[in-house]
Amino acid sequence: MATVTETLASANSLLAYHASFIDALRSSQRDRRRQIQQYLSSSESKSILELPTIPSPSPSPPPSPVIQPSAVPRQPQRHNLPPAKLARVTRYKNYVPEEETIRNDYSQRYVDSGDWPQNWVIGAEPEHRFEEYPKQHRLLSLKKQSVQESSLPPTYLSFASLSSLHPSKFDVILIDPPFSSSFTWNHLQDLPIPSLAADPSFVFLWVGSGAGDGLERGREVLAKWGYRRCEDVVWVKTNKSSNKGPGTDPPTTSLLTRTKQHCLIGIRGTVRRSTDSWFVHCNVDTDVIIWEGDATDPTRKPPEMYTLIENFCLGTRRLEVFGKLASSLRRGWVTAIGGDTVPNGPIHVEGDEGGPATLFNRETWDHNVKDIAGGAKCVVPMTPDIDALRPKSPVRGQSAQNGGGGSSGGVALSGNNHQANNMNLAPRFANNGMRNFGGMDMNAMGMGMGMGMGMGMDGMMGAGWTGVPVMGMNGMDPQAMMMAGMNPQMMDPQAMAMNGTMGNMMMGGQAGAFVPMMNGMGWGDASGQFAMENGMMPGMGNMGMGGQWTGY
Repeated sequence: MATVTETLASANSLLAYHASFIDALRSSQRDRRRQIQQYLSSSESKSILELPTIPSPSPSPPPSPVIQPSAVPRQPQRHNLPPAKLARVTRYKNYVPEEETIRNDYSQRYVDSGDWPQNWVIGAEPEHRFEEYPKQHRLLSLKKQSVQESSLPPTYLSFASLSSLHPSKFDVILIDPPFSSSFTWNHLQDLPIPSLAADPSFVFLWVGSGAGDGLERGREVLAKWGYRRCEDVVWVKTNKSSNKGPGTDPPTTSLLTRTKQHCLIGIRGTVRRSTDSWFVHCNVDTDVIIWEGDATDPTRKPPEMYTLIENFCLGTRRLEVFGKLASSLRRGWVTAIGGDTVPNGPIHVEGDEGGPATLFNRETWDHNVKDIAGGAKCVVPMTPDIDALRPKSPVRGQSAQNGGGGSSGGVALSGNNHQANNMNLAPRFANNGMRNFGGMDMNAMGMGMGMGMGMGMDGMMGAGWTGVPVMGMNGMDPQAMMMAGMNPQMMDPQAMAMNGTMGNMMMGGQAGAFVPMMNGMGWGDASGQFAMENGMMPGMGNMGMGGQWTGY
């Protein structure tokens, strides 16, 4: 069965042949009539010459413009729709509000025309994004302004001078490795990234389309540098200007046509999205970037990556490795140029994010970064408007009295004094067959643990953790329990056992779960990520927490 393209080509060929035939016939008629005028008198030829010839067709109308999804209004308008749907109906001809979709078979269109499906994603350009969400649009504008006001002019150095950056530290490092026969993954992992990374910090590493072993090798390199992979950003390329027709994509050995690139995000240190808003703002952008690419530089990555990083991480010390002199210099960034000849004098970078770019000088740069910070942390300041508009992660189980910002399996520190001179167990009882002892108040320690069931840890007394049926207090004196605020008459005998003298307090747990232990010595989990060392009560000692990215 012929495709749409083949059918249209055949029809056009037939129409062209028909037009040529009519033109030849009309020319023959004119020649014959001139001959008749030569051989016959005017009276004899008059009746013949007045016979009609084949008529000429009326002029064809001008070709219709190519229909773009963003240009054709839908009529009639339906005023009974919500404003967001009404805007889409007005703007997109083939939008169906009942289905919340735009009807198109993009896969078949790719087969017939070579257009990649992502060419038709609505609002992919940064200037058109969030048009229907004014608060998000305002948030991005405020963050852009705040970043600009706390950024230094662009600075650069050659990649060969990368070691001269030490001992300066950077909050964000962006790397686009120029892989070739002379630069491999082994060369990449030997870069001095660990000595340049602050704690905490992030690294953004481009690893390719996923056709080879880039994703796996990228994770290995991050681990060697002391980072853990926490997210990745995907650049989806379009081919609006580079499409040469169906079947013209470069040949590939993969099962599918590859139109994307991956950028792994690594984290070093411990960052909590709910409590570390001084350093990270999560969920401001998505993890997908749609961009056509640069026809003059096929290796160039999306400029939007800079904005994504600046919106996410508030650290002002930003480094790009293997940047390009023509496209990478940016306000607020130090760029290690790879492959290009680095000029000795200043150069001017166009645009709002540009300015006078100068050769990197470590002493000057360190002084200017600290001067902008005003003696505080080197981060972009957060205004009340930004804080009100930015997406936030809920702090579950937060205790208003104790300032607890933790959640299941986590501990929030709200003070610098790690000595716990008294511990109060405030009784709160729920009618669920087990008893719930609110939050733990460690006053001098300034530590809040608002975690729900059983000593502030979710489901400890049988509600959430399978295989945790017992909480024992060996011989706690009822009189002592009254002094601590507990009512022994209300305690469930199935959940607690009192045997004799005041002794150890233990919470049993299931293997593989977070298993807190309190036996007068300390408590921690099996992996060592959370621990209180030498924690005698009273006078509980220091708390050690292994770094990790937590989801709250």
